[in-house]
Amino acid sequence: MHRATPLNTSIRAYTAGGSRSVVDKVDDQKLMQEMGGNFMANETRAEIESPQNYGFTSVVFDAEKGADGKIAASAETFVGFMGGNRSFPVSGPMDDRRHRLYKLEKGDTAMFRGRGDKQQFHLTKDGGFWTAPQDKTVRMQLLDKDSESNSTQGGGSGSGGAGAHQLAADGSAGGGQQQGQQKRGQEALYKDGQKGNRFVDVTKDRTRASGKQVHLMLDDGNTYVHCHTDKQVYVGGEAGKGAFDYLATLSGPCVNSLGKIG
Repeated sequence: MHRATPLNTSIRAYTAGGSRSVVDKVDDQKLMQEMGGNFMANETRAEIESPQNYGFTSVVFDAEKGADGKIAASAETFVGFMGGNRSFPVSGPMDDRRHRLYKLEKGDTAMFRGRGDKQQFHLTKDGGFWTAPQDKTVRMQLLDKDSESNSTQGGGSGSGGAGAHQLAADGSAGGGQQQGQQKRGQEALYKDGQKGNRFVDVTKDRTRASGKQVHLMLDDGNTYVHCHTDKQVYVGGEAGKGAFDYLATLSGPCVNSLGKIG
């Protein structure tokens, strides 16, 4: 039977065990996010893969450093060493005491940005609440384009084509030419959506709804105010469903507002 000496136990714990790490900075330009940070005293590492949860991703703020260049405050993570190989660290989930949303009730879930941004999407027992300060915009928008295939191989624009190589152990493509052909990853689209005209948003000055046609409805399923593509506003119902005529004021008829008759 193998006898574990204190020295052997210490070596195995050092090489195969995990480590707490502060996060200096994150590189989100790679297909697999990478981070750099400090483990033990005088042990600084970079280009550590940091897998994200599918459908959710985040980029923590850079560390704050003192005049001596040492980290004074930062996000944190726990690092594991694959197969006990200390040259192959992998970062786990990152958290940041500086910005973490805490004191939630049991069952709550939430997304948030930095504490100064005051932007939160919070699911509570009372409902879901999307909160932002008045100098920000809360917007739901459609792009001026359709969805595409999720396939990264096979025919079609931007695909690798038949016979594309599998990823190598280090995460790179098996062939340089195939790597350039494969379409993987995606970039943020919110700026593209800001250029479109199909949205609902809230700012400190106004609340807007924009689209080809805009309907204000009640829970009976009927439209009661209809902004139509003919540049007319129909009051009392939906255009084409009933008779309408121009609304009149003390100064004369409205030029683009019609009311439902009967």
